[in-house]
Amino acid sequence: MNGGLHSLNVQPLARIPFAPFGQVLDFAPGDIARRNFAARLFNGRNAANPNLRVQRTDPTPLPLMTTTIERHRHSSQLFAPLSGSPYLLIVFPSSADGVPILSEGRAFAAGGDQAINYDCDTWHHGFRALQRPGTFLMLRWEDGTQDDEEFLTLPSPIRIDG
Repeated sequence: MNGGLHSLNVQPLARIPFAPFGQVLDFAPGDIARRNFAARLFNGRNAANPNLRVQRTDPTPLPLMTTTIERHRHSSQLFAPLSGSPYLLIVFPSSADGVPILSEGRAFAAGGDQAINYDCDTWHHGFRALQRPGTFLMLRWEDGTQDDEEFLTLPSPIRIDG
């Protein structure tokens, strides 16, 4: 990681640009009516249990300045909007030694009809609702230890522009 301000512009969420970080769960023209195994759900710990959480999130105005990101090294993490509210995703690839590559970060605006599944070990910012409050489902495997999630304070802020 290097210092200095990083800035990311938000782009619409689509399957191919998001593919290095996980899966977009939506329907596009030409999709079949049922897609089995649409997400790479993963649990790497025998003692971890699935946590299906319902959460309410207030909207976040853009631009957003942030200095904290997180990852889940042992579990995938799925978010699905229940209220149809659009939301913000901020993701970063990892280097071979697990450090986020901030210069290759991406910011996506997900529609209220799109769910996402982060692959295990994907660095990301905590998701935020856009435009209006939202209710979301979150699925992640947890065992109640510090291995459930890892937070990282960045050396300098990241600015997310709408």
